[in-house]
Amino acid sequence: MSKAFLKAQEYVMEQLQKGVPRITIQEKMPEFEADGFVVNRVYFIGKPIIGMAKNMNVKFDKNFITLVRKFAKFRNLDVEVVGGGIFLKKGEEVVAWLREDFFGADEPTLFEELGREVYGLHSSHEKKVKSSLTESFLELLADSRSGVRFIAFMLVLSLIAAALAAPFVTLPPYMPRWSILLIVPIAITLILYAAKLYAEFKHVL
Repeated sequence: MSKAFLKAQEYVMEQLQKGVPRITIQEKMPEFEADGFVVNRVYFIGKPIIGMAKNMNVKFDKNFITLVRKFAKFRNLDVEVVGGGIFLKKGEEVVAWLREDFFGADEPTLFEELGREVYGLHSSHEKKVKSSLTESFLELLADSRSGVRFIAFMLVLSLIAAALAAPFVTLPPYMPRWSILLIVPIAITLILYAAKLYAEFKHVL
């Protein structure tokens, strides 16, 4: 994500050095793509705020504002909610702008962190890693011998975990405490067995 940002930032700085008016740069901002991300917008709010304009699949509501406040607090940034947008500030200086259809920042690290932690965007490499891990897990379950061994191992592990957790778990009065030793392992085993059947079915296809 930051690669596309850096390309856009370099372009903006070159245009400013050439004396191109800011409004012209803003209106004629091209697209810069890298790792499956497109940076295509710049706003001049003090420093250039460079970012991505598209439908972000987020809703500007209390939950979103709360998430942004937590994000900002961790980075010692101030939050200012204005209309349908949020400004992140460092002192009096705006360092990021967030909306439903746009987010941008004044530097690549903050831009990437906003995309990943606030908007849930991931690079094509991260998606490939997640997909690879999922496929590996399904292949493990699909293999008859390895799959059975894995499920058996998880059954024993969940039984131990249930035994350790039993004294601290609050159960309904009608349920004996020892029942957790059955419920947890059986539930985990059934889930893994269902995943195994799915993996085998997918493998056949």
